[in-house]
Amino acid sequence: MRALIIDDHAHVRENLRLLLNEVAPDFELVGEADGVNSGEQAIKTLQPDLVFLDIEMADGTGFDLLNRFKEPDFRLIFVTGHDGYAIRAFRVSAIDYLLKPVDPDDLEEAIEKVRKQPPLQKMQIQEAEEIQHAEKLQQLVLSDSENIYLVQVSDILRCQSEDNYTRFFLRDGRKLLISKTLKEYAELLEPSGFFRSHQSHLINLSFFDHYDKRDGGTIRMKDGATLPLATRKKDQLIQVLRSL
Repeated sequence: MRALIIDDHAHVRENLRLLLNEVAPDFELVGEADGVNSGEQAIKTLQPDLVFLDIEMADGTGFDLLNRFKEPDFRLIFVTGHDGYAIRAFRVSAIDYLLKPVDPDDLEEAIEKVRKQPPLQKMQIQEAEEIQHAEKLQQLVLSDSENIYLVQVSDILRCQSEDNYTRFFLRDGRKLLISKTLKEYAELLEPSGFFRSHQSHLINLSFFDHYDKRDGGTIRMKDGATLPLATRKKDQLIQVLRSL
């Protein structure tokens, strides 16, 4: 596996290089680059199998770099000091999203994900309108005013809109209030078995219990929650359930 590091901070590149040698000695680090322009040239010249890519760099963003490749043929792990790009990162089929300073255990876990990937044909860059074709997500990076969380998608029971925020209800009882809209998370999670049952509700169908036809129709979840079902969503819900 030929790896390339693209980051505009030399000390970050050095730290990642040392960690990679430690957790993945069988990976070959073929080069480094310090920005969008140098990164583009390095990818074209070195043809890496895996790129560790920073997001905010002096001459642009990691997404600017990706846009220069119509059909990227390399795997991608984002390494960034900013957690706010997680949704967009997974939309471009990133294998993982590591926060600086990189934790060795997190890097090792990301490398294991790389090892388990099937042979790469061509990575599909997916814009928002194409997100329904995205691969199923395994985890999300969520942050509130005090903490950053790495949440397993399978542990999310449901999401509820609260103005411009989204409340996440997790299997362990936690309720996280995240400063992004429900619409953003619906676009991201619907390909992973979630259903937008109402303007204010997004449910994980794995925790759907039954649909109560009485009183206009409500959804009962396995955790006991009772949620409204928009009238226009009834037929769609039935169709989705029948396809499971």
